[in-house]
Amino acid sequence: MKSNTNGMYGLEICKGIKIDTENGSTSMLHIGNYKGKVQCADGTENVIIMKNVKIVPGLVKNLFSLSTVMRNDWDLLTETKADTKVLKIKKNNVEYKFNKRYRKMQMEDI
Repeated sequence: MKSNTNGMYGLEICKGIKIDTENGSTSMLHIGNYKGKVQCADGTENVIIMKNVKIVPGLVKNLFSLSTVMRNDWDLLTETKADTKVLKIKKNNVEYKFNKRYRKMQMEDI
């Protein structure tokens, strides 16, 4: 999920799905394909295409669905380096690592 249409193509309105936002308004949900770049550990960039990406206006951070990735035959793996676990997805000879950490949500954040 992402909050805007940058890099998106083939957009359609998701019929029957609406999002209620924090300010009380309702938005139509759009879905389409995303073409963008991922930065590799060595600094190089690769072009990726993600299908069926939902646009949610007002979303603060982009969301990546690991369950959707696994349904599309990608393997979910972890790798331990110097007592730190790194999350990876892999399909055939293509592998992506998630190396950015975000703080855990606390109950007081809700």
